[in-house]
Amino acid sequence: MTQQPYLSVRNLSKHFKPAAFSRGPVVKALQDISFDIPRGQVVGLVGESGSGKTTIGRSVLRLIEPTSGEIMLDGVDITTLSGDQLRRQRRKMQYIFQDPFASLSPRMTIGQVLTEGLDIQGIGTRAERRARAEKGAGRGGTAGRRLRPIRP
Repeated sequence: MTQQPYLSVRNLSKHFKPAAFSRGPVVKALQDISFDIPRGQVVGLVGESGSGKTTIGRSVLRLIEPTSGEIMLDGVDITTLSGDQLRRQRRKMQYIFQDPFASLSPRMTIGQVLTEGLDIQGIGTRAERRARAEKGAGRGGTAGRRLRPIRP
């Protein structure tokens, strides 16, 4: 029995129209992108500057609206959601910006950085957030270590 992917993206496209009063062409930033991510997997998207990495991430989270395509998150088509329903689904996803200097604050410990999103969303107690961050850090190659108050 094959388990359904946690995230399934099919035929995702994003076209940007020229600004008002501009004569430039439509920019086809994404064209017919499809991929699956299994439950429990962490995926990094790597590519050259301008290749569409940020546009894919922002489209999947629906921070920008895709031109076309289907985005299934845990069996739910999030391209049809809005308002509170979309916000509830976004809590299941995490976008990490590609610029570490913009996303990592030197005033925060690694533990604080890893738990910040959970804290903002009101997920779990402080101890539960810390445990989840330690588990996630273990997936990133720091298994067996506790999150000490180390500054990035």
